[in-house]
Amino acid sequence: MGLIEEIERITQERPEMRRFLTLTVDARAPASKERKHEYITDRWNALRTELRDRYPNLSYLWVRHEGDERDRPHLHLLVDRYLPQQELSRLSERVGLGSIVDIRRVDARNAAHYISAYLGRGALSFLPDGSRRYGSSADVDLDPRDPGGDDGGALEEEWSLVAWDPIVEGWVSSTSGDFRRNPDRPDPPPD
Repeated sequence: MGLIEEIERITQERPEMRRFLTLTVDARAPASKERKHEYITDRWNALRTELRDRYPNLSYLWVRHEGDERDRPHLHLLVDRYLPQQELSRLSERVGLGSIVDIRRVDARNAAHYISAYLGRGALSFLPDGSRRYGSSADVDLDPRDPGGDDGGALEEEWSLVAWDPIVEGWVSSTSGDFRRNPDRPDPPPD
């Protein structure tokens, strides 16, 4: 939910982020799912370099989707400017992603919906370990762990670890050692 809220915040603050792109692994990708994800990551890095050379200061955010009906991983992006589809397809083909790149303009108010719709369908639940699930250009403050960025928009709360004590019938300070997953299981041996 934090990621969806962050995408919504960014698209409200940056209404120019309304071009929606889909980059899909093509037939040249390796067969295994894990290798396909490695491949799309590598090819996305190459395409980003190409785009940075041609479009200085391009702003974007992206979310990885596990795969389409043919089990091909893809990336969904929001970018801040018009990119000619023919040129984008040619660059994508050149770096090894394939020549078909879907790009469309979406309503600025609904841009977050387009990209976050893929998050609600289990899009991030079975990715290989270590795969980055989302990212953005350096000028986009995308941090789901700190909604609202550094502007103080995040609720500051103090937390303390307490436990209910039935003897004193009240909450008492505790330590992490007061809790175990299974009370019948002995504590693990010390390291």
